[in-house]
Amino acid sequence: MHLSFTTLRATLATLATLAFVLAGACSAEPASSSSGAGSGGASSGQGGGVTDALCETTITFEPGYTVSSVRVAGEWHGFDLATASAMIGPSAGGAYTATLTLPPGLHAYKVVYEDANGTQWVLNPSEGRRKYVGGVENSAVKVRDCAKPTLAVEKTATARPSPGKGSFTASLMYVKPRDGAGPDAAGFEGALVKDGSAKPLTGTELTVAADGKVSVALAGLADGKYRVVLRPRAANGASGEDVPLVFWIEAEPFTWDGALVYMVMTDRYRNGDASNDPGKTAGSDPRGDWMGGDLEGLRESIAEGKLDQLGVRAIWLTPFQTNPTKAYLASDGVHQVTGYHGYWPTKGREVDPRLGGEAALRALVKEAHAHGIRILQDYVVNHVHEDHEYFKQHPEWFRTGCVCGTAGCDWTEKALECLFASYLPDINHSVPEANARFVDDAVYWLDAFDLDGLRVDAVKHVEEVATRNLAAEVRERFELGGTKYFLMGETAMGWSDCADPCNDGNYGTIAKYLGPSQLDGQFDFVLYHGVSYRTFAHGDNGMLHADYWLKHGLAKWPKGSVMTPYIGSHDTPRFVSIADYRGQDPAHDRSVPGNQWDNTAGAPSDGDAMRRMRVAMAWLLNLPGAPLLYYGDEYGQWGGADPNNRAMWRSDDALSQDEATTLALVRKLGQARRDIPALRTGSYITLYADEDTLVFGRKRGFGDAALVALTRAQTPVPLAIEVAATLGWSDGSSLVNALGGASLKVTGGKVSFTLPGSGAAVLHP
Repeated sequence: MHLSFTTLRATLATLATLAFVLAGACSAEPASSSSGAGSGGASSGQGGGVTDALCETTITFEPGYTVSSVRVAGEWHGFDLATASAMIGPSAGGAYTATLTLPPGLHAYKVVYEDANGTQWVLNPSEGRRKYVGGVENSAVKVRDCAKPTLAVEKTATARPSPGKGSFTASLMYVKPRDGAGPDAAGFEGALVKDGSAKPLTGTELTVAADGKVSVALAGLADGKYRVVLRPRAANGASGEDVPLVFWIEAEPFTWDGALVYMVMTDRYRNGDASNDPGKTAGSDPRGDWMGGDLEGLRESIAEGKLDQLGVRAIWLTPFQTNPTKAYLASDGVHQVTGYHGYWPTKGREVDPRLGGEAALRALVKEAHAHGIRILQDYVVNHVHEDHEYFKQHPEWFRTGCVCGTAGCDWTEKALECLFASYLPDINHSVPEANARFVDDAVYWLDAFDLDGLRVDAVKHVEEVATRNLAAEVRERFELGGTKYFLMGETAMGWSDCADPCNDGNYGTIAKYLGPSQLDGQFDFVLYHGVSYRTFAHGDNGMLHADYWLKHGLAKWPKGSVMTPYIGSHDTPRFVSIADYRGQDPAHDRSVPGNQWDNTAGAPSDGDAMRRMRVAMAWLLNLPGAPLLYYGDEYGQWGGADPNNRAMWRSDDALSQDEATTLALVRKLGQARRDIPALRTGSYITLYADEDTLVFGRKRGFGDAALVALTRAQTPVPLAIEVAATLGWSDGSSLVNALGGASLKVTGGKVSFTLPGSGAAVLHP
């Protein structure tokens, strides 16, 4: 048992190259043929294999209703119904199955059955992947190369009884290659990878039985993120693909549900390395140009504990792929701006040197992981910049044409094909080769830089194949060891200011991208537009409104979804400025600054906007899901529309007294969320609500709960809240306020306290 593949081929960088194989990048087209009814045109894409082997694969179909004559028609036989493979079933559970022999690769198919309406060609709801053939969407099955052996995970486990005493165990079974060759136990290889360094597994750490069963037993592990990489070998000399088992050693198991996510626009955060500053871009407005923030600046903040002080558990990094060197017209058609934000990639696999390059990204991830903080890459799947290497090499992968929002090019009606700007070609994921490349690239980034998930940009502007194939690949590649890689989507929607169910379309569009075969979570745009600024910045609606729509929305999302509530992001005016320009009284009779370049927001005119900000934070940071904290909002940064909302982050010593007060509260709220499990994963229970005051519980079990109270009233609010039956706190229970103050006792099944004006409390045993 030794590591003979050259120290994992320069450690993590090599692991990334395997993404091409795992994503079905090696492929040869099957012969073109005419399509079956409803199936699409000529065969194309990744249907062929890397060897001449035909490999068994089983397709399962669970219709949930009565059907007959169920068959599988695929691109491997031209979707010819006459030669479609019959599915066996139904089983006791109602499932139909068909076992096929196909070459390695990704193969499109439809399920065909008969019902009262005749012959139906349908997508398979039991299949995660999709593939277009002749411009028509199909389900797709990925067939591995069975000429190689592999390992099937039986179980994995981690333990951490004390610091430095972490352990990891795993057992895996050997899967023979097609020719039936047994294992070459002495030829199995394994390594333990941490922070870019690989160590061969030796002795009792890795044992391989004569039948190929693999046992991994590691002990004495310090806290952090690890990866065990195993490679089997068959007696016929064939080596299998690497099998990675990703795991964490930490005091408390992490879950994305409940994690506080901090969004950083890297160029606007902190300048940690002046040597990579690009200088002024010719023709660019300074507000839309590079300002010098970089990955090293963020690493320094993590090292200093600034994000720990906020209770941050994950960082969403704006795109760090290389962007163009020139300036381009902004959406107003007047001002020139650059790609400082990262959303105009020109390279598939290069970290922008203006952000510090690969070394800075690796150092950042290492530092974050040392603090138990996960890193999410903002991954652009809708478009590239016209200077992108892929657009130059494969123009057939892209659409060019009308610009979203122009005449005859509606954002919704042309969502899949319109361009965000004339210089941003639209990725056509109905071209299998294009889709495969961008899935491969995502796997590369996650693998090579040890990232923890993706924030997927502009979801509703790409075909579902984009998110489905991405999700399938990420889960199959990275989650074998039990660690969850988070896929967070952005599906921008609005709000209908009317009674339910007129918002169902907004909920439905976001929800359709969530689930086991899709994304893990999405930004809660409906809650933002319905509550975040209406209740807390404008004051148009009260706490009863906030409570109702929060609960209403929670019921709309598929079970297991991790939604992200927020009060501000890089795409919205800053919350403080929305509150300051709210137009609710003569002293604030100014419209919200919507012009990006003129009539821009300034510092708040008085303390009222910051007061509203603090109440909003007390609400946001105690909600279910994975709430978002946009950089600078922790102290109440002001700003109107982009780029006015993207000012440079400021350190503690550059804050006003009001901003420092806001920062102190947000730190307490964030730390409370980090340290009190019920605030992260407890169910939401309304305990009291009127127009100005809201009290709710977060409950994991009887007695395992927290109470959150907040008011926008500017005078003290006395409260007596029932907690015995609702939260399970018995008389005499002592409660601590995580935000400070004297402890409280439960008396007569209630807890009584007075909220200060515009104040909050977070009570827990």
